[in-house]
Amino acid sequence: MKTVVITGISGVLGSALGKYYLQQGWKVVGVSRQNNLEGDYFSELCTNQQKSEADARSLLKYDPDLIIVNAGQIETEVGAEGVPLVDQFEAITTVNYRFPALVGLAAADMKLNRRLDVVAIGSIADGSPSCFGPVYHASKIAVHYFYSGVGPIVHHANRNVRMRLYRPGAIKGPLAWAPINRLNEKGYKIRAKRVEGAPEGPEVVEKIANWISGDEWVGTYEEPFSFKIFKYLFALAPNAFYKLQLLGWRKGSKYTT
Repeated sequence: MKTVVITGISGVLGSALGKYYLQQGWKVVGVSRQNNLEGDYFSELCTNQQKSEADARSLLKYDPDLIIVNAGQIETEVGAEGVPLVDQFEAITTVNYRFPALVGLAAADMKLNRRLDVVAIGSIADGSPSCFGPVYHASKIAVHYFYSGVGPIVHHANRNVRMRLYRPGAIKGPLAWAPINRLNEKGYKIRAKRVEGAPEGPEVVEKIANWISGDEWVGTYEEPFSFKIFKYLFALAPNAFYKLQLLGWRKGSKYTT
């Protein structure tokens, strides 16, 4: 029986991933910071704070065939005038970027006689920054850069380890609404249209699982045309992109008039 370790198992995407792999006959080790979690989407619960190198290494004791570093956090609260809160910044950076990086490095040290895929769940939001979800976007950009930059080094150092990245978009569910905490009414309506049209967790999971079974290093769910435009503008004309963010904040923020 193959074993998959999934962090963020209690979330919309994590629980859907767990159910999918259970149906495929895998042992699913669900990783959560909760020690009393119950559900039908994992075989075994691993309580893990997902902060340190030791936490990362402890995931490998299950001798997994696949690790999906899915846990993620977004800004559910903001400070005065929309400025990020320090405690949320630290938590988001740790869960979204630092811990996935540590898991990849821990896997690189493993002496294996079979392949281990470590898949970090990124976001299509990693293509460019946003003044409406700045800490989240920055953390996803960081994990994207780390896996794309360090992955080739690790693979040549340990041929049995592949650090891979999948970039999903919005998934229908309560957390998809969190970015509205900086948006005015107009911005809220735009977000509502996107969230209401977003796919359900199982639909996203099927695409992720099919991609994992293949050989691509980076996978991407359907990317809105507007995201592509922002990504290219950010890469080709960063100063113009910054000015666009200034305009966007003035027009779309509930903290300006």
